Parts: sequence; structure tokens; C-alpha cells
Amino acid sequence: MKMRSEPRLKDLHPWLRNRVNELAVDHRTVNPDTSLCLIWGSRTVFEQQSAYKAGRSKINGKTKFSLHNYYPTLAADLWVYTGADDDDPEIYENRPKRSEGLSLQLLQKGSLKRWYIPMGKLAVEVGLEAGALWRTFRDGPHVQVPKKQRIKLLQDALTAKGFEVGPSDGIIGSKTWGGIVLAQQQSGILGSFKSRLMPVHPDLWQWLHEKEDVA
Repeated sequence: MKMRSEPRLKDLHPWLRNRVNELAVDHRTVNPDTSLCLIWGSRTVFEQQSAYKAGRSKINGKTKFSLHNYYPTLAADLWVYTGADDDDPEIYENRPKRSEGLSLQLLQKGSLKRWYIPMGKLAVEVGLEAGALWRTFRDGPHVQVPKKQRIKLLQDALTAKGFEVGPSDGIIGSKTWGGIVLAQQQSGILGSFKSRLMPVHPDLWQWLHEKEDVA
């Protein structure tokens, strides 16, 4: 059986990782006895499909993709732990050891209102979008790169790979679409793809971020 992807800060897109770390510091400042925990970072398409089949997600990983499915990932899930002291980090990768005595604040018994909505407001202050503040579906631990910034990061990636798309302005114009088409052709990752979250398939996003081989 395939193991669950380890939540690692280095798997977050640098733009997201910097702001998650900033959020963790701000959260500790406001709540001195807490640590945040990265419980989900990158999630493979296979894991997404498995979650969908098990009824744990409405995103099927075939025609629809989560921002967790993009690598480097554009979303992170952060749990709040209480009982931390000055020796505990502001943010853990994966669950802290039980021996450290921290307590997880699950999304029940008022924890959403007590911990995750305030965390979401802090997330917005550092430039993130927060699931805890969504009106139709409260995804308390979830934070992600806002849509316009996601397009800017895509434009940056296309430019870095040698495709001329103009300035990174967060607007998908003809030059950006042209760059996407050329990237599809060069990568061999073809086919039409539409999503309200990202205009490219996760495979193309990953290809754009792969380092060139150096002889």
C-alpha cells in the first residue's frame, strides 16, 4: 500500500512556505502557548483519487484537482496545538511527539471559532487565503495561495522556463495562454484543461518547476 505523503515545508511553493512560516510566528505571538503543525502539504494525484473514492473529498483527481495536487504545492493544512512552551517550534512538520505534551485542537467543541477562524484572519494578514473564512464550506486548517498570486507564480514559472508571457500581473491574457500552449507542446503534456483553481494541469505545473539537467 502506498504510504501517505509526508508533510514537508520544503514541498510548499517558496511563496507559500514563506508566508506559512510568517503565519506561525504571528500565531505564536498572539497565542504564546501554541504551535502550528503542517499536517498536509503536497498530495499526489493518486492520494487525491483514493480520498475521493473513500468519500473524503469531492475532488476526483482526474477531471478536478486540489491545490494540494500541484507540486510545489499551493496549499497547506495547519493544525493548532496548545500546551507549547518556548522550546517548541512555532511550526512542526507532521504531528509533534506525544511526549512533548501538546494537545491538538480538533474542529469540534468550539475549536473552529476559538482557534481556526482567528488563525484564518492572521493568515489573511500575511497574504494568504484561509478556508476557515469561507462562507459555504469552513475548511478550518486550510490556507492557500490566493488566485491572482497563483497566476503570477505561473507566469513567473513560464518566464523562467523560457516562455515569453510578458509581465507577471496575475491576468491570463493572450501571451500567457500562448506560453501555456508552447509549454504543453514542449513538455508533451497535451490536451485541453480547465479548472477554476489553475489553468494548467498539475503535471505541467511540476514540469515548469523541474530543474534543467546540468552536464
